[in-house]
Amino acid sequence: MRRAFDIGKELDGDFIVETDTGLRWHRERFRVLYADTDKAGVVYHANYLKYFEIGRAGLIRASGRSYKEIEALGLFHPIVDLRVQYESYADYDDELAVYARPSEIAPVKFGYSYVVRHDGDARVVAHGYTVHCCIDTAHKVLPVDEVTQAIFKDFGVTR
Repeated sequence: MRRAFDIGKELDGDFIVETDTGLRWHRERFRVLYADTDKAGVVYHANYLKYFEIGRAGLIRASGRSYKEIEALGLFHPIVDLRVQYESYADYDDELAVYARPSEIAPVKFGYSYVVRHDGDARVVAHGYTVHCCIDTAHKVLPVDEVTQAIFKDFGVTR
């Protein structure tokens, strides 16, 4: 359970430091699309995985790299494990932010942590993680690529 996520300090760009932990996160803001809601008018649960991807892709871009750069090396990062914990809800057209940061890295896998919240009232909507491995075009598992290692090192996350 994570009911609070307090921003202590805003850094350059969309990087922030969390008050409680001192950890650096990347923030990506967006609005909930009508297509993301269910018949009850709230965000459909599976769309939070898309929001995690928005956060992860934004973090990679803000770190001066891109996932396309990794794919150009013939490498891919499929998700091998994930968790989403729901704390509240979001409606159509709500302004949300997804906060993402690298959380762990090992020889052939790595993970990201996420928090989705309403920035207006600081209400946490969902949080969780994804774990990825590194594979080539033949789906052979490989050591984590240098681009990803560099991003994780920028956040102080090393093997």
